[in-house]
Amino acid sequence: MARGASRAMEGEEMVVPMQLDSDQWQADLDHLVEGLHRTHRNLFHTTSPEAFDRAVRFLRGRLPTLAWHEVVVEFARLVASIGDGHTVLRLTEVPGFRRYPAVFHHVSDGLHVRAIASEHADVAGARLIAVGDTPIDEVYAILRPLVSRDNEMGVLAGVPPLLAIPEVMHACGLAADPDEVTFTLQRRDGTATSVALSAVPSMPGGLVDARDATTAPTPHWLQRSAEENWFGRVDGTDALYVAYNRVRDSDGEPLSVFFDRLFETIEGEGIERLILDIRLNHGGNNLLNQALIHHLVRCDRVNRWGGLFAIIGRHTFSAAMNLAVDLERHTRVLFVGEPTGSSPNHYGENGTVVLPHSGLRVSVSMLWWQVSIPHDDRPWILPDLPARLGSGDYAANHDPAVDAALRDEGGATEPLPYPDRLFAQLQRSHPRPVTTAPGAAPRPADDAHA
Repeated sequence: MARGASRAMEGEEMVVPMQLDSDQWQADLDHLVEGLHRTHRNLFHTTSPEAFDRAVRFLRGRLPTLAWHEVVVEFARLVASIGDGHTVLRLTEVPGFRRYPAVFHHVSDGLHVRAIASEHADVAGARLIAVGDTPIDEVYAILRPLVSRDNEMGVLAGVPPLLAIPEVMHACGLAADPDEVTFTLQRRDGTATSVALSAVPSMPGGLVDARDATTAPTPHWLQRSAEENWFGRVDGTDALYVAYNRVRDSDGEPLSVFFDRLFETIEGEGIERLILDIRLNHGGNNLLNQALIHHLVRCDRVNRWGGLFAIIGRHTFSAAMNLAVDLERHTRVLFVGEPTGSSPNHYGENGTVVLPHSGLRVSVSMLWWQVSIPHDDRPWILPDLPARLGSGDYAANHDPAVDAALRDEGGATEPLPYPDRLFAQLQRSHPRPVTTAPGAAPRPADDAHA
């Protein structure tokens, strides 16, 4: 059998690993390397040809000694070394990789259990201290090279899911036996405990969440999860909240029509504040963002300082990242939350390389998206109103980002018009001399013309 699969046995799904010999894995490695060279827009934008070739030769020599899941993890490491978020072998999508019944997330006060199997309900919300004998800081450092990313916010997004994959944890030396792993946790009351989790074929339903749904309403960003894009008034305010989670048309409604409805509501219901939430938006079709930008530049009611807010974060990526740049350039938006998961200018557009024997699919960046100015080398867009989620916020159904947008009275952050605000951020990220012509915005010195 060439691909990972599963079969039923005594009523239970059983994982069947990829049955490949060393020659087949070698052929897959050759195809991967050739595909990266052929497809990527600029393969060595971060790593060097020499470093990449050394890594390939080292892996080639080890292939006969590795189990199938270790080969897959090493392929992911090689792909991640290219250094951009669109060039990725997604370990969360590998056939045959199992799960530990727990979901983790990285919040302002560390890595925490977001949800876990019901028999361990008492540790939902606990902080992760160690995996086996390895402290969590070392665990993070070990898993980090497996994450394809544009910046470190991408690592914050990418590491937690890997903690729940037995084959990844074993391949990285974090679980001596992939069938079971022990997590050391610190409960909310400060007491420590250890929990042994056994591998299951897939993530089960019915996990106990760290949120207490009885104490407060579900925060907006977790509402209406069956809908990719939706909007609704924030109770008791003049604000309209928009969950913009995917840049694509729905089956029943094109995005252009969705945005028409949105701005009809703004005008018809006297909305004075628009909160556009793109913190969970991984992207889609860039062209579909135009309708939103066009509506905003014509809507003085909300396109003003203190009237327009965009919530950004580690999952703001690809077409959503390009939207953030357009918002920065063309509107009077205030960004709220945490830095974006991608860069204003970045490699993107998914080409696909399919490995012939394992069937693994590798996404490869095909284009350079220069949506911002050419010398914009920021790793991310920073929030004007920092508001990062903590474990206590999550447990109490509190959303610091929406609260920050509702509290802002306009002008309190001393916003600058574009392009001044861009150069102010460039100065914060990479201090450098600037030249200023009379009446002109300050510009980096290396952009001055004689």
